[in-house]
Amino acid sequence: MIAPDPLNIALSDCLAYPRLSVPMAEHRRRHPDHPIRLHEERLEDLHRGLLAGAFEAGLCQSPAAPEGIDVRPVWRDALALAVSAHHPLLAFASVSLEQAADHPWIALDARDCVGYCGQIDTLLTAAGVFPSDVTTATSFGLMMTLVAAGYGVCLAPAARIEGHRSLGLVQRPLQEGVLTLTTYFLSRRNTDSTHLERFFQSLQASA
Repeated sequence: MIAPDPLNIALSDCLAYPRLSVPMAEHRRRHPDHPIRLHEERLEDLHRGLLAGAFEAGLCQSPAAPEGIDVRPVWRDALALAVSAHHPLLAFASVSLEQAADHPWIALDARDCVGYCGQIDTLLTAAGVFPSDVTTATSFGLMMTLVAAGYGVCLAPAARIEGHRSLGLVQRPLQEGVLTLTTYFLSRRNTDSTHLERFFQSLQASA
């Protein structure tokens, strides 16, 4: 028996997280003959792999891509401020970005999370906010751990903060209103794949 060809999906920007489990399970249920194989890659390697045919698609948080790659937004996550359970900012029902920037800041490493960092930096720049005391983390889990331990605060999707409450994390809404982080679906231009399109639709349905 010939093994089925998997859909090779590359992930950048620390996107290997539980939200993917629902559309993956749905795709597996509907199309068991086309399993999904995930690969965590830096953005430049995701782009290179797509163009070389190593991956059928990619998920990242950067809309910029080389010629030959199509980019489509697939979901948007509302952002909140993550703080430790004993942080002084918990005295406020909501927090401004300016208030948050007065405290030590935890950020993801821009080498591994280009799109995530770019979107966060754009939001901070638009608000005229520039944190001066910044510690970088190489993974989302490490960023959450540092915040929970009281080493700083960070901006992150509210749903992902909620998923780390067991660490001692608390979220606060932003006074600037609803700020969002966009995730993008990347594929080679002129790719005609029914199975790939079905997976994209599964992702959209879970948004």
